[in-house]
Amino acid sequence: MEDNNASNLYRAPEADVTPAGQEVAPFYVVSPFKLTLLFWITMGIYDLYWHYKNWALYREARGGGGLPVMRALFSIFFAPSLFQRMSKEAREAGVTGGTPAVLLSVVYVFFTLISNFTYMAQGSGPEALLVQLLSMGCMIPIWWVLWRAQKRVNATLGDAAGETNHRLTRANWIWIVLGGLLWLATLLSLVVWVASLAGVVDG
Repeated sequence: MEDNNASNLYRAPEADVTPAGQEVAPFYVVSPFKLTLLFWITMGIYDLYWHYKNWALYREARGGGGLPVMRALFSIFFAPSLFQRMSKEAREAGVTGGTPAVLLSVVYVFFTLISNFTYMAQGSGPEALLVQLLSMGCMIPIWWVLWRAQKRVNATLGDAAGETNHRLTRANWIWIVLGGLLWLATLLSLVVWVASLAGVVDG
């Protein structure tokens, strides 16, 4: 996630990689490595930004896809449309192959719903620990969907490796540090949780 002003974490944190004077790209270009890093280090929060950025660019370039913030927040409803539009742009650019948009949509919606339900689940004991692990496990197929969709977008826009947006900015590093702290807190809480359960079992 990038921002020309690294001190403002609440702005859209990705610099516009479209050179001045050129047509605005309809979708967001980023290297697969950078997408993967930012997705995992933020525990999937990058997913929201990814959807927002794609809808914002699409609205600017094609005139559709209004309210990109809302479309990102409610991505389970709008992701299928986004993947279909990405597929359509790819076909028009002569890019063939790749994972079908329908499959990407089904996998994304299914695992996002599971993740949301498990996140809202309350409880204690071994069952709650399993629910927490399940929620974290849902990040894998969600990342896979974004990764596959991103490879198609990059190829469509003539930048298969995402070279125009592969460097980490200062804002990226801020999110990496914050994400690292979040992972540390999560892992420590899991360790404490497991230790407390082990104590109950031993007792």
